[in-house]
Amino acid sequence: MSANQTLYNQQCSNSEHRAQITNYCACIDCLRPLCPECIQEHYSYHIQAKTQPAIQSILNTRTNCERKIAKAIDQLRKEYEQCDIQGIFNPDEILNHEISRMNEAKEQMLEIITIFFKQQENLLETKVKENQLKVRNIGGIFQKIEAVIEQLEILRNSLLTSSDPFLHFHKACRLDVKSLLDRYKSDLKKSIKSKELDPINVHIDEHKLFNLKNELSKIVIIHTNDIEDSGDNVSVLSKNKDQSINYSIQGYNGPQMNNAQNEHLHFLQKQSKQQMSNVGDIDDPLQGTMTNHEFSIVRPNYFQGQSKFLHFMINRSKIMKIADLQTKQWLTLQIDYQVPAFHKSIVTPNGDVYISGGVIDQKDNIKESIIRKYTQDGKIQQIGRLTYPRSSHSMVYCNQAIYILCGYLDHSKITSSMEKYNIQTQKMELCSPCIKPANQPGCCTFNDRYIYKFGGNDENGQILFVIEKYDTFTNKWEQINPNFEDSLESSKFLTTFLTSACVQINQNNIYVFGGYEEDDKGVSFSFLLNIGQVKHTIHQVNVRPLLYPEGFWNNQVIIHDHKLYVLQNIEVEGNQIDENNRSLLCFDGYKWNELQYQISY
Repeated sequence: MSANQTLYNQQCSNSEHRAQITNYCACIDCLRPLCPECIQEHYSYHIQAKTQPAIQSILNTRTNCERKIAKAIDQLRKEYEQCDIQGIFNPDEILNHEISRMNEAKEQMLEIITIFFKQQENLLETKVKENQLKVRNIGGIFQKIEAVIEQLEILRNSLLTSSDPFLHFHKACRLDVKSLLDRYKSDLKKSIKSKELDPINVHIDEHKLFNLKNELSKIVIIHTNDIEDSGDNVSVLSKNKDQSINYSIQGYNGPQMNNAQNEHLHFLQKQSKQQMSNVGDIDDPLQGTMTNHEFSIVRPNYFQGQSKFLHFMINRSKIMKIADLQTKQWLTLQIDYQVPAFHKSIVTPNGDVYISGGVIDQKDNIKESIIRKYTQDGKIQQIGRLTYPRSSHSMVYCNQAIYILCGYLDHSKITSSMEKYNIQTQKMELCSPCIKPANQPGCCTFNDRYIYKFGGNDENGQILFVIEKYDTFTNKWEQINPNFEDSLESSKFLTTFLTSACVQINQNNIYVFGGYEEDDKGVSFSFLLNIGQVKHTIHQVNVRPLLYPEGFWNNQVIIHDHKLYVLQNIEVEGNQIDENNRSLLCFDGYKWNELQYQISY
């Protein structure tokens, strides 16, 4: 039997149909054979899912696939033949050029170090001279004390040797020793305090000095570039936004606040090495080049209006920053509201930003109860009050409602409560509490009906391996006990982390990535949760990890033009986070990239 006969004689897998397979849906989210009776039903499925069908005859499908493969072969052969191998692999030229660039970087670093220590020497000299002047000013009080001591010595000698002691008796009896001591002790303390005389010493952090070698390995990285990227000569990169080593010594002390004006910054895609998921990728030469259908991003665009942006608000300030996906610019906006720490905010599909919770009294750990809305015309207004004021919580948008759940209540009590703001009725409504209280869980919607809750930590600070599902129609929670696709996936799986990000990317899969471990150490870990009709399955474990191991204070993921956009935290020193900036990450279904900032003049 020929291949054609095999294709045409295959029976439909639907037991109710009696026809042979004649068509095929080439939609990336389907890829299934169809008999004539299946076609209309399959069209209806695509209309309901709001996706574009690609139903063709088997012969047309085979022809199109053959053309696609032939085109790939031709283009690869053409690129291979046109490569200047000698130019790419000329060892002397590579060594001379790259060593020269590393030496330039070394000279720049040495210059920075020299300038830094010279400034420290100047600062030390200034401090010592200032203290010398202060000591001289305080010396006047010492002189007065010495003069009084000398007078008392004369009085004592006169008392012992004078032939007429009564006059000296009179002075000695009138002497109030306690008042005298208190007076000069008080004068001395006031003078020292007013002059701010401090001991001077130089502190050298031996631990950070030891770690300098590791930090240098992050500054200069030797790697291979793609041929198309060979013109990019940037080898000195950092996780922070400043990509140049030629920064001033003043700028190195920490992130500087931008002016609260519409400061325009363009972002570009930073070149990065594609990360290999595991050793098994090497076995298949097409792995990573052909589509991994599980990671296909076929969900519709999140935004429905003209506004298309990501945002974050700087704690304890009146500043909001947005990354406009249309104009590819960063904007820094002034808002009429002091943003509390540990707040939460999300943007809805029409471009309105909703802000809730946070700590408004650090001493007594009092939480914010007001929900506010910020619109693109610059207005911010109070729209409701939380029944349970909270911080370090989660917010999710689903079907014209904002769901607010978990986090900490007043007096550091962790909560499982959930409430929602109904955008249409403009009223707050209490919902059923989730099963397990959590701090900063990752949350997302599924099929515009369900809310999935991932991880977070409990009242003891322990990371929760808990996945829960909430039905917005029935107001009921359900704990999910997922399976693993195979034993290898199970062995690679770690857990669900604190402040992770998650989003539904196609008909059956939620993509979960990033977060923090119990010691606030960031992770790049990721996995897919497949939602079937009967069971949930964890699979594709760490196949598409993040570029950087970090969490997401702003863990709302935006789908735009079949790509994911999200703002990741930036670690600046130790476990400290740069509160004034975020990394803008983009995932296209194949790999992660960072969209890098560039000042526009």
